[in-house]
Amino acid sequence: MQLDWTCRFGNVKAILQLKKSLNLGEVSNHFQIVANKLLELEGTFTDGFDNNIKYLLNKKNWHLANCKQGKPSIALKKNCNQYAFDLFCFPIVNNEPQALIKPFDADSPFKEFNPSSLGPLLSIPKLKDFIAVTIHCGDEADMELLKYAHILLEQLIDLLSTSLHVVENSGQSVQEIFLSVEQQLKELKQA
Repeated sequence: MQLDWTCRFGNVKAILQLKKSLNLGEVSNHFQIVANKLLELEGTFTDGFDNNIKYLLNKKNWHLANCKQGKPSIALKKNCNQYAFDLFCFPIVNNEPQALIKPFDADSPFKEFNPSSLGPLLSIPKLKDFIAVTIHCGDEADMELLKYAHILLEQLIDLLSTSLHVVENSGQSVQEIFLSVEQQLKELKQA
């Protein structure tokens, strides 16, 4: 059966309300961890705090002489392990993604520092565990939160792709991770 990856809800708070209504006010730790990270991502552009995403999109931080078509070149890499789902951004210097760049590097597309040195643009702790719990015994709210996480992440990547020159976008999406975990769990049951 093909799963529909559209989410019926437009924000985390609505999904959280659904979760509470389904479980008499109880919210599991796995759900809460993922929901909190998504709330943080939702607030990226509405809250006044500086973050890696705002830094990347601020044209004042761009070293225009090193930009392609007026945009800094970057590589986006998604990684999911037992600890977290991470979205990394690596500036392209001399046609190669760089994990480490000296501050004020003359060849960097960014003026002051390397955004990747601050860690991932986005990190969702225990996402793989939450996916496994959702597949095994999750409810409608768990699935809606995963769908929303997928949509929010894809929107962030689209925003970065239109604002910056994305040379590489690698790694699995939340949807692909879900399907991979689902397949692994099926294979374990059959073994």
